Amino acid sequence: MNKKKKNNNIFEKIIRNEIFSYKVAENTDHLAFLDIHPIKIGHTLVIPKKNHTDKIFYLTEKKFLSLMSFVRKVAMGIEKTVPCNRVGLFVLGFEIPHVHIHLIPMDKESDVDFSKEKITLSEKKFEILSKNIKKSIERECNKNH
Repeated sequence: MNKKKKNNNIFEKIIRNEIFSYKVAENTDHLAFLDIHPIKIGHTLVIPKKNHTDKIFYLTEKKFLSLMSFVRKVAMGIEKTVPCNRVGLFVLGFEIPHVHIHLIPMDKESDVDFSKEKITLSEKKFEILSKNIKKSIERECNKNH
């Protein structure tokens, strides 16, 4: 019997709902959720649900473009919810072997310093923030349909 080995990185566990996350958007192929160790309020991670690589440019063109389309919607929702000049998009991905994109509200370049101390938020603040971003994303998607 040839069983496929289950991937157990944290993102796979979040996808399988084995670990709780503050989701802001989801469709059949992608998931966006708040980073629980944010460098800025609204710092969000976006991942493909079906992932066979940790290198974003190894995704097929179709999967890459689909992911970027989803990322754009999430970024627009963040920008409408969290006061900022723009939302930065960052692909680092050395810590978890799963393609993932960091969306970070920014006012200046120095806002994106991954070595600085992370922000601590209460569960209540995470819940309110995720709910508000989710509503903004839904409004943005409904406006475009």
